[in-house]
Amino acid sequence: MREYTILITLESYCLLGSGEGWGSVIDTDIVFDRNGLPYFPARRLKGCLRESALEVLEMLEGTGLKKFDRHIIETTFGRPGDSEGAGVIFNNLLLPNHKEIVSWLRWGFQELNGLLFPETIIATFTSLRQRTSITKEGIAEDGSLRTCRVLKSGLTFTGGIIMKSENREIMNLIALSCANLRHVGTMRTRGYGRVKCSLKEGEVDLSSKVVDELEEEVG
Repeated sequence: MREYTILITLESYCLLGSGEGWGSVIDTDIVFDRNGLPYFPARRLKGCLRESALEVLEMLEGTGLKKFDRHIIETTFGRPGDSEGAGVIFNNLLLPNHKEIVSWLRWGFQELNGLLFPETIIATFTSLRQRTSITKEGIAEDGSLRTCRVLKSGLTFTGGIIMKSENREIMNLIALSCANLRHVGTMRTRGYGRVKCSLKEGEVDLSSKVVDELEEEVG
């Protein structure tokens, strides 16, 4: 087994929806833990990178480069009903220094009783945005106003992925998939969810390294 690190930085507001609202105030809310800290769910990350990996394969095939076999998608991300599972294990991506932050928050929730709440923490990392549907006449449609809570631009999430076996081809695919990942979450067509993503091993940016190697090979 070999562990790598994925780093995602938000370059715009981002809605990693939880599928739930917040009382009668927020119609669409983000994913956060019991302390009010946002995170990037492992399953969502896996889905985004799988989609990005398919795009990478299509782009390479379109230029005549057959760097990967199509079966590598299933080898890397698994397939429904496969008892052996995926070749890569994905974990939730968390805020940097997550353990230290949680330790301080738990102290604060206990010692600053009545002054610090998870809701206070959520508000630190988020913003409320409203949208409405417009009729053909250019007028706001009655009852269409919706409020969503979104993550602020500039936030960074990081976490480890585990490759079950040494496989340079899978590592290269994940590195390129990270480099290719540009948008996550919902409302992407409205400018939300722009990200920069990279795969790292220690201090080495593998995404940049693999992209550079590919550019040298092409030309």
